Amino acid sequence: MGKNAVTRTTNSIARLVDTLFRYRNSLADNYEERSKQDIRDWLTRNSRSRMTKKLVDHLFSLFSQFQRLIPVKDKAGSSRNKKNKAAANAALINGRQMYEPTKAFVSFISECVSLQNKLKTQPKRLIQPFEKTDVRPKDSEHDWSVDVALKCASLKDTSLSRSVPRNSAVKEPAELEDRPELADTLAFIELKRHEKEMADAYAQLFRYTKDIYMAQHDRRFIWGMVMCDTTVQACIFGPNYAAASKDMKLTMGTGRKNFIRLFVNWSFCDSSKLGYDPTISYDYKLQCLMIQAVSSDNKETKVFYSREVVICAERMFGRHTRCFKATADRPSPPDENDPRKPHQQMNCSIFIKDAWTEALENADEDGREEAKYLEKITDRLKDVTSVKGMYPELYEDCASGRV
Repeated sequence: MGKNAVTRTTNSIARLVDTLFRYRNSLADNYEERSKQDIRDWLTRNSRSRMTKKLVDHLFSLFSQFQRLIPVKDKAGSSRNKKNKAAANAALINGRQMYEPTKAFVSFISECVSLQNKLKTQPKRLIQPFEKTDVRPKDSEHDWSVDVALKCASLKDTSLSRSVPRNSAVKEPAELEDRPELADTLAFIELKRHEKEMADAYAQLFRYTKDIYMAQHDRRFIWGMVMCDTTVQACIFGPNYAAASKDMKLTMGTGRKNFIRLFVNWSFCDSSKLGYDPTISYDYKLQCLMIQAVSSDNKETKVFYSREVVICAERMFGRHTRCFKATADRPSPPDENDPRKPHQQMNCSIFIKDAWTEALENADEDGREEAKYLEKITDRLKDVTSVKGMYPELYEDCASGRV
């Protein structure tokens, strides 16, 4: 993943943010001028990108929006400083007014990650917020609205999900929009104005995250985040657990640095660390899923092709069973000269069941292993022609994790 790159990127962004906060807290009249100069100095040290006034103003604008979340500390000063403090502490009355500042800080981190391009190791993606906040995801069947939704700027990690609608045939990718889509969402951030509302924030996060599993057929676990006042907790939802981080206080340098480190890690890590299954991918030329399954002896990997998802994961916890109609024959790509022409029909004679099971013992000795039961049935009934086709048969000993 490039731990050195993650550390250097995190430290440099955190130092810049701390410096900008010191200028802001000083309540000096030349706060904006000094802040923009420090941004220019940071770009000179860390970026090969062409420095422009527009770029500096953009970064300063994002930080200025974020700092509305953090009140200026009390300190003695002149009446002019008190006036500056009153302006800096423009009241945030409710949770809705936290949306834009939170989105601005995530965008600020994303911009800095993209601009810090003097490192040998470059990020694999940028984590950005959807533009629209407090809206219902456009592919949601429910009436609820999400506060802030995060996405990967590059669709390489999430292209599969937006290409494979649940319980339907595979469709071509839709155009990107700034309104959240469950199929494109990396994580949700739930915001509340007061820390005493933390339980309510988690209740909403649990409810909304469940639908990401329904829309993303390659998702193994999901990240999430709650922010109450200036206290942030990151959390992760697996098939049989949910875990939360310690508090990250955005009023403190250490809390902001931990927050920044999380987003930098997400930018540099492999997609599997974000919760995506690397054995399921979407081939845009063939316009279909490619699903890898390992043989029972772990010596061979077979690839199957699918354009239809029959069953999707519908629960927050559990086996997250997904089923696909598939074939072992590689389909022909569509006619490039006539994109409107339907692609070749697949002769799907294989039904793939993908499910997570908790291994309480060695897999070779686990009597509950579903694939082993099917393997035994197939072997014992292979010569009984009268029941041929009346029970599921394993495809050429492909029985490890996927049936």
